[in-house]
Amino acid sequence: MTRPQALTASRAGQHPFGQLLTLYKSRSPGLTQSRLAELAGYNPSIVVRMCQGKKDLTGPSGRDRVVRLIQTLAEAGALGCLEEANELLLAADMPPLFERQPNEARLIARLSPTPRGQRVRRTNLPSQLTTFVGRAAEIAEVRRLLGATRLLTLTGSGGCGKTRLAQRAATDAMIGYSSGVWLVELAAYTDPSLIPEIVVRALGLVATHQPPMERVLEHLCERQLLLVLDNCEHLIEAVAAFAIEVLRVCPQASILTTSREALNVEGEIAWRVPPMQPNEAGRLFADRAGAARGGARVSADDEVVSRICQRLDGMPLAIELAAAQLGVLSVTDIAARLDDRFALLVGGRRTALPRHQTLRGLIDWSYDSLNETERIVFRRLGVFVGGWELEQAERVITDDAIRPAHVLALLTQLVRKSVVVTDERAGVTRFHYLETLREYALEKMTDAERGAMLRRHAEAFMRLIDSSRLHLHGAKQPEWLARIEREYANVQAALRWSFESGGDALLGCRIVGGLFDYWYIASSRQSDARKWFPIAKAALTDEMPPAVHAWVLLDEEWWDHGAKQRLRRCQRIHALFEAAGDLAQAAMVKSIVARAEFYENLNYAAALRLSEEAVDEARQLGADWELRFNLIMLGECLRYAQHDPARAEACYRESLQLAKVAGDTNEVARILGVYVSGFAMERLDFAESLRCCRESLALNEEAVDVRLGILCHCRIAENLFYLGELDQARAELAACSAIAEDQAMSWLICVMKWILARIALRQGDVAHAQATLIDILHLCRDAANPDIFAPGTHDFVDALATVAAAQEQSLRAARLRGVADSMFALNHHYRWANHVWEYAPYIAKARADLGGVQFGCRICRRPRHDAARGVFVCALRRRRRHELTRVPNLRHAAFAAEAFARKADGA
Repeated sequence: MTRPQALTASRAGQHPFGQLLTLYKSRSPGLTQSRLAELAGYNPSIVVRMCQGKKDLTGPSGRDRVVRLIQTLAEAGALGCLEEANELLLAADMPPLFERQPNEARLIARLSPTPRGQRVRRTNLPSQLTTFVGRAAEIAEVRRLLGATRLLTLTGSGGCGKTRLAQRAATDAMIGYSSGVWLVELAAYTDPSLIPEIVVRALGLVATHQPPMERVLEHLCERQLLLVLDNCEHLIEAVAAFAIEVLRVCPQASILTTSREALNVEGEIAWRVPPMQPNEAGRLFADRAGAARGGARVSADDEVVSRICQRLDGMPLAIELAAAQLGVLSVTDIAARLDDRFALLVGGRRTALPRHQTLRGLIDWSYDSLNETERIVFRRLGVFVGGWELEQAERVITDDAIRPAHVLALLTQLVRKSVVVTDERAGVTRFHYLETLREYALEKMTDAERGAMLRRHAEAFMRLIDSSRLHLHGAKQPEWLARIEREYANVQAALRWSFESGGDALLGCRIVGGLFDYWYIASSRQSDARKWFPIAKAALTDEMPPAVHAWVLLDEEWWDHGAKQRLRRCQRIHALFEAAGDLAQAAMVKSIVARAEFYENLNYAAALRLSEEAVDEARQLGADWELRFNLIMLGECLRYAQHDPARAEACYRESLQLAKVAGDTNEVARILGVYVSGFAMERLDFAESLRCCRESLALNEEAVDVRLGILCHCRIAENLFYLGELDQARAELAACSAIAEDQAMSWLICVMKWILARIALRQGDVAHAQATLIDILHLCRDAANPDIFAPGTHDFVDALATVAAAQEQSLRAARLRGVADSMFALNHHYRWANHVWEYAPYIAKARADLGGVQFGCRICRRPRHDAARGVFVCALRRRRRHELTRVPNLRHAAFAAEAFARKADGA
């Protein structure tokens, strides 16, 4: 046997096997090398190496790989005869096909010349008129499962693509069945006794007087084939009996079924068809949109297309119906009309089953297949958003018609019928609907039934939130944080119903108040707190209990830091908790009253006294969480009003120890990452501060405080900066900058830029440091409340003064330093020792440049701020004072500092 002429004309250096394989596969349109590898079940890289003559071709399994590729080429119609198969083996330096090997004998029989009239048809699978998009992973999984069982059932809700996936996987698997693959479509039949006769016709058998079932068994008995039974759910028992008999009598036959529920027979593997992946769903929409628009292209990556596919749950039929509307609507129009998806998604192909021509018809088919009790459960479960657990279903949907003890069995039935989906995470089983089914369920309820179920839903989640207060600050904190996070969509839905017309405002206010502790810990949810507390406050009435008023107002106080008259509001909250008899909470709020005295009234003595009283009261009541909270506030007063960091650190460490004993992971992480690490940094013990921050991060992995995590990364970067690891410091900031921007944490973004500016200054890039700090001050100006300057602005102005000193603009440095002094005083802060140490060389040089002139405004005999004239004054030279700028009040210091930064030295 000679090698084909194509080999002799090949390019030098190319392996003969690769040349011949390229020649053969080119005969089949669309049969790329990657597609060939996929059909053969190999990684494309293996086929590449075979074509290069490497180990995958020459090794121990090389012949098996070549024979498998020959089988695949033959199935694809790319090999015409036995001689061509043997030529491919010869090109790989292997002997011809051997008839004593079963797999090779079947190939010999397949490729041997057969008169045209004697050829046997091996499949009745229809040719597809539309492209099959995506699903490569699913096809591979179905083929794998077909190799592991003789009875595989693809389950899933209507429209999820079971039929197309089964046919495509069966086509690809055909090479493994010598007698072919045969499709039996059952959707149009309702009489279960006709199944054997339908199979006889599908197999193309000649009619005889023999009973159809005997005829089927006789035909299948000695044949190796795959029988695909499509749309079995309405004939499920009869199909199950038929499958059992075929598998029992015909040892080489296999069955692949599609059904909304499994056959539930011995030996069956039931595999649920998942929704399409987002990128594949977008490609399907774009492909079908091109047909609807006469070839005009739609981008699969378009944001609106992605949103449409997501709202349609990645359901192929729904996506195709939506794309079909592009003949008359734009993509944006379709997205806007999906709230009424059942009216929009109509107009399927005339050749499709009637129930596949509209989305409503598809789901009507599923709904009509349920018995009356299952329909009641199906409708009522529609009130859950984002899924539910068994316990919640038992609380919400039960009454005289549905008993709690029956819920599990009914849910199991709905799962089996692919109406309800289950998933398990962290050992917890959750049930949920596809959003389309949930909307259908709500639509099927009467107004009275919907109102009753929504009320019971809101009450159930109010009880869940109330229960969480007992556990969110103790050893069960991770468990309860995870539980609330799982149910958060339901909690939000309960709030929406409560504050809507016809809802229950008292329920909503109780949920908002109950979420205080969760929002306190879960920083990523704090925007929700700011959304809901104004709504709850507006809904408060005199008839509501004092505790409800107190919790809602506490939400407002904690999350609306820029509000006016904080002291009066805090005192009212304290009185309300006392009136409600909640003395532990009243003790905690006394600390918040102290905070208002401190920051609003500037009454440091009163703040310290109230903080000490709050700590004593919580200690006497044995209120663990409240005591820990109050110790932190007392530490704030001692640190910033009394400038007594030693006593402040003692308060923080006592709170830390109590939090460890209680098992409050989040609080331990917060105290370590914010306070203990801060004190270590002030002592210039940067290694210890770094250790505390990393320990905090490790603990916070189990919690949900995103803000704390980013702050720890910032502090780690700052410690690395002090230790001289500048590149690592930059990398630490880069790791979390995207998260901070995504969460719109403007203050933390400013902190990151502040550290980057100091790194630039250390590296001698003074211009970049100045530009970064000016950018920060712009952010502060944009973010600041009109009555206060943004947090941390005093530190940013201090750094800008240092940059001015580095630029040898000593007069400008003195002015900026004076403004920073005033801002530190206003904000009751002091310069941390590490910052004093860091800036000292620059400031000392600026002082020296001024020739011993007094620097800054610390020694001014006149007040730093003349309120009557609205000016800052600063002693730049002995016995001479200069007005720095005219501003309405001290709280506009950030804006003044920005103006100073732009002034020339001689201004």
